[in-house]
Amino acid sequence: MTSTDGTPPTVTFNDHLQHVAERALVSIPAADAGDIYAVSFLIDNEDDDPRQPTLTIGYNTEAQARRNIQDASDQAEARWNYAFWIQNQLTVVGDLTSDPGGAIARQEWITELGLWYEEPTDPADWVPVIGPLAAQIESQFNQICCQLARTLHATGVIERSVGRTVPVIVHELEYYEMIARRTEAANPPGLVNEFTAWVRNG
Repeated sequence: MTSTDGTPPTVTFNDHLQHVAERALVSIPAADAGDIYAVSFLIDNEDDDPRQPTLTIGYNTEAQARRNIQDASDQAEARWNYAFWIQNQLTVVGDLTSDPGGAIARQEWITELGLWYEEPTDPADWVPVIGPLAAQIESQFNQICCQLARTLHATGVIERSVGRTVPVIVHELEYYEMIARRTEAANPPGLVNEFTAWVRNG
């Protein structure tokens, strides 16, 4: 499909994110699907660059959690700490190498938000100028990932891919209160109570 002037239509970052996420989830092997208890939305910055946030989608299984109980401090940590997860990568949205189209759409999205910046030549500008912009990019990216999770629940993509409704954990490598709040916002009420209790009591 092309626009009226014959040029290819512009794919928004929202559309790209949803398309790639859906494609990744439907690729889950049937042998794993029945044992999955949570989907992972790992948010990170490629090359530690706030302008290059990425979303890595994966999952963990009951079998993996059982295997790691003896290495974790308790059953809850083995179950919810990403360090003990399979750490598979169904896809990495926005990765410059594996998803160059997503990286372009992401930059256009950040630019449309008015948050794109070039690296300053004066180090004194980093904290007062770049700090607030980087924080806003992080906030916007977290919001769009939470919205994606809600959409995947609402459209039944997760249920069809896994065979039932499982929580989407929206996280980083470290866990803190905001991770619990984001994950609550990304899922139906009550679905992530076990995870958020572990974060808040840990």
